[in-house]
Formats: sequence, C-alpha cells, structure tokens
Amino acid sequence: MDKKWLYLIVLSLIWGTSFILIKKGLVGLTQIQLGSLRTVLTAIILFSVGLPTLKQIKKHQWKWIAISALVGTFFPAYLFAFAQKHIDSAVASILNSLTPLATAVLGYWAFSIYT
Repeated sequence: MDKKWLYLIVLSLIWGTSFILIKKGLVGLTQIQLGSLRTVLTAIILFSVGLPTLKQIKKHQWKWIAISALVGTFFPAYLFAFAQKHIDSAVASILNSLTPLATAVLGYWAFSIYT
C-alpha cells in the first residue's frame, strides 16, 4: 500500500471518529467543558509545533490569525458540542461536510455584491 493512502486512512479515522467521541464525551462532560478541552488541547499541540515560527509573525498579521483561530477552532469546538447534545453524530458529520459548499455559496454571494 502506498504511504499516501495510509495517511488518508489514518486521517479519515481521526476526523471521522471525532463526532462519535464528542457524543460520548457529552455523557460525562458539559458542552462548555468539552469545547474547552478540545480548544486547550488544540492550542497546546499547535503552540508546541509552531513555537519556532511565532517570532516571524508580524504584529499586523496577528489580527487575522486571531480571527482565523476563532472562526476555525474556537467556535466550532463549542458549537459542535452544543449541537450534538440535540442531534446525532452522523447528522453532525454530514452537516460539517457541507461546509465547503456553504462557503462557495456565501463567497459567490458576498463577492457578487461588490462587483
């Protein structure tokens, strides 16, 4: 088996099981606790990996990094936990897979306004 296929399978297992693990985590944790745990673990891992390059980031770029972190990591960690309290993990994963389509539609709409 090619190494690329192995990476794809491992990543699919990690990303695919996250919704099931959120649902199982909600048995013993509140939505806030679960979202906080996911956010803190992500921050620790990304900070340890990205520490050498943090000094290369210019001050004016931090605003965009913070916005990206809030939209891409912070909000989804909490919102998925809140949503999965009420819906099945399979439905949550299907709705999450629609993100690129929703982004394309919103992008088309947003950029057609300005042209």
